Amino acid sequence: MENAVLLKKLGHRIRELRKLKNISQMELAYSIEMSMNTISYIELGKTAAKIDTLNKIAQRLGVEIDDLFDFFEVPQTNKIIRKKVEEISHKMIECDQELISTISQMVNLMIKHNQNCLAAKSKKKNPAVKTNGKSFKK
Repeated sequence: MENAVLLKKLGHRIRELRKLKNISQMELAYSIEMSMNTISYIELGKTAAKIDTLNKIAQRLGVEIDDLFDFFEVPQTNKIIRKKVEEISHKMIECDQELISTISQMVNLMIKHNQNCLAAKSKKKNPAVKTNGKSFKK
């Protein structure tokens, strides 16, 4: 990947995480002892940040440094899902383990229910036809 493209993607990812945590550029800059202009240039991909700066940014945003480089292209639907999951997980930081476990169980049940519904719809669209005791899909 070309350096300019890498810097832009990295900057975009940092901005995405910062906004997700409801942190302003000014707050981020102040907390890691940098200027707001430097943060802006990093987010715009106009300047390369040193590893120790990226580490400080990651720590302030509550993520691992490798999460800053998680900027592969995903479909828009997946981006929306990822954003919602990150928002929910951020809200759950203050929850106790019992509540987190309960929420996790509920989510798993909802996903399983959704999968069953999708499977049922698929069967209605493609019913099996019995011929000589064998099932064939139309």
